[in-house]
Amino acid sequence: MAKITRKQIKEDKLLSTTAKFYVYLNKYWKQIVGVVAVAIILVAAISVFYRYTVNRNERASLNLIEAMAFYSEAEMALGGDDEDGSATEKYEKAMTKFEGILKGGGRDQTISEALFYSAKCSYRLGKYSEAISTFEKVISKYPKNILAFYSQGGTGQCYEQIGDDESLRKAIQQYDKLSRYPENYVTLQAFIDKGRCYEKLGEWDQAIKEYSNIVGKFNAAVELAIQARCKELAQSAGETIAKYRAASSGQLSADFAKFESEAKKQEKNQQWFEALKMYDKAIFSQKEAWGQENASDEGNKAALDALRAYENSSANVIRYVGIGRRYEKQENRDEALRNFRRAVLFNFLPDKELYDEAQLRIDWINTVEKNRMASGSQKSE
Repeated sequence: MAKITRKQIKEDKLLSTTAKFYVYLNKYWKQIVGVVAVAIILVAAISVFYRYTVNRNERASLNLIEAMAFYSEAEMALGGDDEDGSATEKYEKAMTKFEGILKGGGRDQTISEALFYSAKCSYRLGKYSEAISTFEKVISKYPKNILAFYSQGGTGQCYEQIGDDESLRKAIQQYDKLSRYPENYVTLQAFIDKGRCYEKLGEWDQAIKEYSNIVGKFNAAVELAIQARCKELAQSAGETIAKYRAASSGQLSADFAKFESEAKKQEKNQQWFEALKMYDKAIFSQKEAWGQENASDEGNKAALDALRAYENSSANVIRYVGIGRRYEKQENRDEALRNFRRAVLFNFLPDKELYDEAQLRIDWINTVEKNRMASGSQKSE
């Protein structure tokens, strides 16, 4: 009997497998064709759905641009005289466009913007209940979107416009939620808004408390700005003195040692304006002697340049902060701030505008409303 080779075994297995596969195909060809057909239909459906989604999103984006154009025109008309009443018509057109986007669907960002500005249109048209409902949809559906943050304020404004006591309480709740977010212009404005609602409710002490939040934050920010600028200049004064020490061979005066020692003491206590004043006195006490040093020497030249740069920066700060401090002692805050503003930049929040509004309302309540209330109680007696 002839020996069967490995090659023959492999060929036999291949023929056997091929035959089995043929039999399988012959038996189950209908099912296989069905599966392939379903796969083709699924791929086609996914492709059609993808194209539909892309086209829908593009249409929604284009419609949003058009709706925003109407909204912007309405805002401009409202900001002007609007003698022909065109603002109302434009808000209505914008609103129709926004509602069309909501029905047609689109990306989350597009839909959230359409919802938010639809609510803004309702607010402008005096449809406050409708606006509240739409703002709340933005808050519930897109809680992490920045528009949810602004919708919180929008809801408060709607309740405030409705104006009855219950609605004013709801407005205060919305503004209160808003004021708890990290500080920015909108969250700080919410303190003013709360105060205004308390005024409308006749709760004057509570209104003053809200306004005082802004006044306190502003005054603290002014002081921080002053201290930061004085710290910067005090450090510059220290560097200037160090350069003169390194370059000069002359004796330092007794006054210099006294003023420098006091400056370091104030510096340690982080009283930067006081430290700056002492450093300035120390430099001034030694300035004449330092000025007689050989200016051609490289070390003295560097020290002289540092001295000039320091003096150019420090003169107005020391002068105007000092004047401001004197007005503070006289309780003349307006003049104090006027001088502080000449010394440092007011580039912080709450800004001067919010402060002025809050302080004006406090003064008005204290001088007008409380006098009126006192007058009314005397008459009743």
